[in-house]
Amino acid sequence: MGLFSWQLLAIGGCVMGSASMPTGNQAVLSVLDEAHALERPKFGVGFDLTASYGQELRSLVEELPKLTFMQNSSVAKVTAEDGYNEVLQRLSLDSSQHLSPPYNHLGDSWTDISRQLRRKARKAIGLPASQDVGYLAKMLSDLRTLVEEQIGQPIESAGVATLNLVALYPEDLQDAFEYVGLRYLTFPVRYKVLYETSAAYAGYGYGLCSDYTDPNPCKQEQVDMPSETVMAVLYTRTALTVSLSILKSAYYLYEPLERHLLDFSLGYDARSLSADEEDYWDAVGSKLEQILIKNPYYKRPAKILLLGDCVRDGNFQRTLKKAMSNQTAQLPEILIEDSEAVAAKGAAEFAKRIPYDPYKV
Repeated sequence: MGLFSWQLLAIGGCVMGSASMPTGNQAVLSVLDEAHALERPKFGVGFDLTASYGQELRSLVEELPKLTFMQNSSVAKVTAEDGYNEVLQRLSLDSSQHLSPPYNHLGDSWTDISRQLRRKARKAIGLPASQDVGYLAKMLSDLRTLVEEQIGQPIESAGVATLNLVALYPEDLQDAFEYVGLRYLTFPVRYKVLYETSAAYAGYGYGLCSDYTDPNPCKQEQVDMPSETVMAVLYTRTALTVSLSILKSAYYLYEPLERHLLDFSLGYDARSLSADEEDYWDAVGSKLEQILIKNPYYKRPAKILLLGDCVRDGNFQRTLKKAMSNQTAQLPEILIEDSEAVAAKGAAEFAKRIPYDPYKV
């Protein structure tokens, strides 16, 4: 089989005059071919469940030095059902948190038993475990259909990158995958869920060992990686998220809630709701600065990881650079190439490496 990869992603047309288009949401998918595996799976599948909108179909050629063997990819639109973005917004609220396994003690398990019984009852009659899980499952089902059409064969498992949402739990993702008949791939990451910051870091070519097929040297290489402070910025039609995170390899992310901001009122389409567009951009700039102002004693970011379908907008770029110049002595390296797909690409890298997991050595 030739060396190739497929990648499906939604690319948004964030151009002036497009605000009248319907707001949608995006998930992106990437399939990376594994060149040298014999008994191992020939590819890994990665999804990115994020808040965005995409509309174009394109063909791309991409390279990731030291990470994978990729030549080709394709692009496709994925639009979520109405309500998907509302689910993400609700799951971002502290008020949406609840007890969830793994529990700290038996008392937690007992307190949560009624909720768990409701989930099991829904599953027993063929429903998603919860309404929120249903929306996530619908997005996963659409993505699965697209990738299987592209590669001409069924897939059995996938990894997924998600927004850092305080009320999105591993059980929700597990149940969503189970509902659509896919095996949910888990990774040895700090928060039990692969957040977009880690996935984008890997997708941009950082934090993963050069030869993942040799677990011992791979593990040592990742152990020896220095810690690095990065700022991840997701900007889509429906949301703006900003984080100031520490990474020591793509597997180890430190991104506590106080170092992560999410605003569903500052997506690209919100420009049309502002009486003066300059006020909108001032608000975006303030949000970008806020994460640094709230954490004055932490290192300034060495890199800015851009994600989403609207980060190439000229006004956004100017606003970002102005915000950084106000808060940093030197402008960090800004990574923007393949920003629409980079989290999915990273998730696929994680998925592809599972059979060689260095942390099991």
